[in-house]
Amino acid sequence: KAWKEHVRFLPKIIAIVRDPITRAVSSYKYNYIEPAMKRLKSGRGITAAGEQIPGKKSDKYYLRHHLFSFEELAFAELAMLKECLKPGGRGERWTYNNFGKRSDMFFYDSIQRQNRNNSTATAASDSLIHLDEACYTATKSKAVPRAQWKELAKEHPHKILQLPNLQLTQSIIGRGVYALPLGWWYEVFSIPAANKEDHIHVVGTEDMADTPENGWWYEVFSIPAANKEDHIHVVCTEDMADTPENAMDDVTKFLGLPEFDFANVTNVGRYNVGGHRGYDTITKSHDDDEDDDDGMAEGSVLPHQEVDLLAISDALMNELIHFYHPYNERLF
Repeated sequence: KAWKEHVRFLPKIIAIVRDPITRAVSSYKYNYIEPAMKRLKSGRGITAAGEQIPGKKSDKYYLRHHLFSFEELAFAELAMLKECLKPGGRGERWTYNNFGKRSDMFFYDSIQRQNRNNSTATAASDSLIHLDEACYTATKSKAVPRAQWKELAKEHPHKILQLPNLQLTQSIIGRGVYALPLGWWYEVFSIPAANKEDHIHVVGTEDMADTPENGWWYEVFSIPAANKEDHIHVVCTEDMADTPENAMDDVTKFLGLPEFDFANVTNVGRYNVGGHRGYDTITKSHDDDEDDDDGMAEGSVLPHQEVDLLAISDALMNELIHFYHPYNERLF
């Protein structure tokens, strides 16, 4: 009974995601361009070659001479991720070495099972991989703090890479692979029920094996695993914007709450839209179309150089679509 109660009260997780490509562009803007400009203007910027960058220059100067484009950072990270996440790649090896060698580790059985399945060419997108620790390799260089940027630094030694919040800058693309971090939670809720024969061994007469006392213990070790769909619900921000009432109805059902008419709430508008306006500012529903995916209102004037930095070529778009596809399929 205690274990049944434990399973019943395992947490419910609501994962809020968005289109990974528009998310990546937004992340580049807010986690690379903005902190880079702030650092450069203050005179604290350092090039990839380790040289000081003069402060108090114009935005145009810094955008043209010292910032990597989205395309440059994206291609560099994609090359690293493809190598790390391929079957038998560093991602699987690191995860196995850290979670699959000691039988007292929580995910030991899961990693062992994955390792056996990988011998039959299981797709890497279905594997348990600790993305941040396994793939994003630190260097000893303060000016070029991640291994994925070494070639970029050689090609563009005058541009800046050393910024705060490296965990965000390093993973402009990787943070959109939602299936990998969620995969660990899916595994928690999918761990098979214990095998009673592995936990109970009866020594004695044949009659002793069928005693009521043994029956209770057999039941303890035969309780099925939790259903992951009952514990993890994925919500897309696009659905929250396009059909908010339906999205909220799904969340309500998932949480087991009574039905509620969200129209009076969703018709008012949305909070924290159009850049970092904060949660005390409402964007009216009729204004939603005026905000693009990066929080820039339509008609806003961006410096020409920043528009160039944000540009995505057809080649990169195709690469991103192909890269994200198997992970999105796993998620939905």
